[in-house]
Amino acid sequence: MQLTQKLAITLLILASSTANAATVTLNGDDVSFTYDDATLYGAGSVIGNTIFFFPTAFRAESTNGSPATVSISDTLNIKVDALTQGFSMSTMTISEDGDYRVDGAGASAEANGFFRATSLTTLCGLPPCQDEVLLDAGSLSSTGATAALWSMGGSINLGDTPGWGNDTSINLTIQNNLSATTSASGEIAWIQKKFSVTVPTVVPVPAAVWLFGSGLLGLLGIARRKKTA
Repeated sequence: MQLTQKLAITLLILASSTANAATVTLNGDDVSFTYDDATLYGAGSVIGNTIFFFPTAFRAESTNGSPATVSISDTLNIKVDALTQGFSMSTMTISEDGDYRVDGAGASAEANGFFRATSLTTLCGLPPCQDEVLLDAGSLSSTGATAALWSMGGSINLGDTPGWGNDTSINLTIQNNLSATTSASGEIAWIQKKFSVTVPTVVPVPAAVWLFGSGLLGLLGIARRKKTA
């Protein structure tokens, strides 16, 4: 008899910088997360199988056309390892959000990047198995003196790559670019990762990992697959 159990793991990324770089490993109930806390995503904390990041400085702002465009980019790598025998990972989903303001005919803001999964346990020839999805917040057209919300996301299914799946160690890469542009005096544009809220989700997919990374928020779900006689 085969028993499949799933656990959801939440990755909440709000956006911040930290002064002292360090490689950090945090253990959840059934998985561990290893990352460098020197990025704009900041330091994380884990409750159950959920890891949270609360940054504050992932922001781009341009005013009065000087400078015309301000951009900020950063990359977060998270090594995810199964701690409990029988766990494996096959699917990742990322969802990111924040807020922005564009005020003026020449003002604009953008958010984009990519989400990548690289196997640390399975080879698909050389190089190792890898898949990624591009992230794009789309047209941020809300204008005026108040902030509007943006979001972007996507998913990776390791089963789409022949020979890849049921991994016990994966590196997840989240790369984000934010930019704000103005062209004339009196215009304002800014965009930032701010905050979001998520709830662990039970995913009805065998041996799955779910990551909802958010510029603020990301939900990383890791599914547990356990066999019993």
